[in-house]
Amino acid sequence: MSEVTYESRAGVAVITFSRPEANNTLNQGACNQLHAAWKRFASSDEDRVAVLTGGDRNFCTGADTRDMPENVLICMPNLAVECSKPIIAAVSGWVVGAGASMAMMADMVVASSDAKFMYPEAKVGAFAGLMGGFPTRMPIKVGMQWTMTGDPMSAQRAYEIGFANEVTEPGQQLERALELANKIAANAPLVVRALKTLAFQTLPRGPIEQNFANALMLQGIRNSGDYVEGLTAHAEKRKPAFRAE
Repeated sequence: MSEVTYESRAGVAVITFSRPEANNTLNQGACNQLHAAWKRFASSDEDRVAVLTGGDRNFCTGADTRDMPENVLICMPNLAVECSKPIIAAVSGWVVGAGASMAMMADMVVASSDAKFMYPEAKVGAFAGLMGGFPTRMPIKVGMQWTMTGDPMSAQRAYEIGFANEVTEPGQQLERALELANKIAANAPLVVRALKTLAFQTLPRGPIEQNFANALMLQGIRNSGDYVEGLTAHAEKRKPAFRAE
């Protein structure tokens, strides 16, 4: 069953994450599907802007504690897949943990007025590290209070501190995000991509963002057939037959 759908709409990719039976939590399967969606968008010749939505109930309530993902970071926009095209998150309801991180890593956020942003990792003792880079995306003292207390933040407060671009009436966040996406998609794509690229070169990156690409590359080597072949050949005292896979 697909938990992530990808729909191309005249230059706009609508990426929908939906696990209603698990309250829109992330397991590894969902993370893998989101990762594939980011790869598809980044390489698409047709789609110029992406809108990420979780539907009208809850955007994402974090990692699935009953089916914990091994690597939740691969589903984050602008992290595991380099992308110079804009990504807009349309959020509503609870935006928790990894869901809050996805919103943070998106280029723009359109929030329903019923959205509640929460990062409870300090309360539960689990931390993947990505949210530690929040000072590049919100005022540091506000972010310190929000992340360290684990208290929810309203959509209005998120708008006031610049974490959200706009606040809509309940249920209107996707429509407004699509309006913005269509307006951007109609503009010169080379200029839009250059604006994002130069902005990202100016914006400092947190430690996890800086190191993630290298960590992912090294993980790929550890999980490769060549890794197994090299160790096996060494044990068997023969020349390895590497296949770059």
